[in-house]
Amino acid sequence: MRLPNLLDHETLDEIIEQSTAWQSLVQLHCNPNTQLFLCSVFAPVCLPNLDKPIKPCKSLCEEVQSNCESRMQQYGFPWPEMLRCDRFEDNDMCIKPHNAASASNGSQNFALNLKAQALGHNPVCKSCSQASTFENILDNFCRASVVLRARVRPLNETHIIVRKGRSFKGPTFDRKRTPAHERLVKISDVNSDGTPCPCPITKGNFLLMANETDNGQFIAKLILPWKQDKNFKSAIRRFRAVDCTTLGREIRESVLRQSYKRKVPNYY
Repeated sequence: MRLPNLLDHETLDEIIEQSTAWQSLVQLHCNPNTQLFLCSVFAPVCLPNLDKPIKPCKSLCEEVQSNCESRMQQYGFPWPEMLRCDRFEDNDMCIKPHNAASASNGSQNFALNLKAQALGHNPVCKSCSQASTFENILDNFCRASVVLRARVRPLNETHIIVRKGRSFKGPTFDRKRTPAHERLVKISDVNSDGTPCPCPITKGNFLLMANETDNGQFIAKLILPWKQDKNFKSAIRRFRAVDCTTLGREIRESVLRQSYKRKVPNYY
């Protein structure tokens, strides 16, 4: 890598310290190219026969900003001046967005969509390809009006039906008390070519988050298989006490604590 970097950091220690806070943005998975963009700025590629840094393309910056800026602003963090996209340009030498990631929705899980493309299928629905990180789960919790631990089954290509739900936020979907048409959840909008996107639903419990529209329809934001891993369980425990007005600070502090634990050796 080249020092100083594009942000005028002159040492590795300074780069590590300044870049740690941005890990929380990567963990939100607002765009599959977020890490590529940040790495190209904090750790620009150094080629021995080139006397100038290789910068990120303007198109890479704009793609990440378009998907992530609203999430940052929601928690009181504007897009920083030092990452203004007009600082960069598109040319033959810049770091370009990953083509496969750019072709899919910015919030979709990259690996799932590569598999779908390899099989000749449409990209997986955004709601069904969310990352199960602590940060992304809490962020979606704060932006959803309905959050359930639910048993679901596919109804057709565009909708699922909740068979049973335990509510963390919003109404409870109860098969005995709630009519079937009120337990329908739309998986996602169709793809750009008008075809429905697939949503691989299997048996078992799911973490389901959705928003209710003005006409009473529920549209899924996140559908994750219920897991027992540490990050997943930590996020679920925070549902009762999370303060969505300070979530941005909480996410950053969580990342900083994890970074500190990695740096401090364990002598016990």
